[in-house]
Amino acid sequence: MKDEGHSPNVYHYSSLLNAYSVDGNYKKADELVQDMKSAGLVLNKVILTTMLKVYVRGGLFEKSRELLTELEALGYAEDEMPYCLLMDGLAKAGHIHEAKSVFDEMKRKHVRSDGYSHSIMISAFCRSGLFEEAKQLACDFEATYDKYDLVILNTMLCAYCRVGEMESVMKMMKKMDELAISPDWNTFNILIKYFSKEKLYLLAYRTMEDMHKKGHQPEEELCSSLIFHLGKIGAHSEAFSVYNILRYSKRTMCRALHEKILHILIAGHLLKDAYVVVKDNAGLISSPAIKKFATSFLKSGNINLINDVIKAIHSSGYKIDQGLFHMAISRYIAQPEKKELLLHLLQWMPGHGYVVDSSSRNDPRFWSTYTNPNRQPVIR
Repeated sequence: MKDEGHSPNVYHYSSLLNAYSVDGNYKKADELVQDMKSAGLVLNKVILTTMLKVYVRGGLFEKSRELLTELEALGYAEDEMPYCLLMDGLAKAGHIHEAKSVFDEMKRKHVRSDGYSHSIMISAFCRSGLFEEAKQLACDFEATYDKYDLVILNTMLCAYCRVGEMESVMKMMKKMDELAISPDWNTFNILIKYFSKEKLYLLAYRTMEDMHKKGHQPEEELCSSLIFHLGKIGAHSEAFSVYNILRYSKRTMCRALHEKILHILIAGHLLKDAYVVVKDNAGLISSPAIKKFATSFLKSGNINLINDVIKAIHSSGYKIDQGLFHMAISRYIAQPEKKELLLHLLQWMPGHGYVVDSSSRNDPRFWSTYTNPNRQPVIR
């Protein structure tokens, strides 16, 4: 590092070591430390702690342990950070028991801690499926510390959700409000999954709605699952709201989701909303589902939208059968004040390859109400 008479700068070495710690390049890091020693530089706490990070990232846990011992001997391990580096690396590598051993050692030595080590171990236990252990550590944190931040709150929420501790979950949410700590994407994700697991689908929906309002986008898989369950419990409009949250996120949606929400809207008689889904996504919806929608709408949908629905279905490439036209015409005949809408439909049909079926033509009301002065039906 000596160049043009300039003395080597320990901060330059530290920056390089940090760069090597990103991918655990311990070979380059070792060379750099040797270079520092040759230059007569003292390996201070920052350099040695960064070197520990390099070894951990590189998976050299035995060397990491030796270096931690050296840090302890030099008085550089009075706080929890070096221990946390090793614990986190061990846990993420699947060595959960070794990580817990480091945690226990740290506690025996009364190392100064802000609770970050608890957060690491709670997360590690949750990832490993050791939910009771995670819960116990969360309880231990509550009994020991009175300082909370978003990271530890999310970690504890995860632990309590995993074991179904509803009272503790609510306590953590209240703590967030009291401390004015805003939930992040992870907070909402944890809660929605938990409420869904507990079959509290409306609570999961309200949480997702709040998540969306705060600018966070939920996962498609989570949305899809919640839409299905909301449909099952009859919360049809709420299911449609979740569908729209996903739709407005401007991400590519699973094709099957459009048909799923269509069936839910039909079941809930939300036919105007179902029409919007069909109009915008007809090419992604199966013919049987289109037919089911068309039948439902022409039977009981908003009569003022019947012509629009028929045109949208035709534009999608679906061939409208005579039965559907008969439903539409029958509804118009039953309401003479809708004469203009029927005339419009009758004028549209022949230009698109359709004819009025015999059952409609033989209905006396069709001839008496919807004829021109020459007593001829208005079909061109």
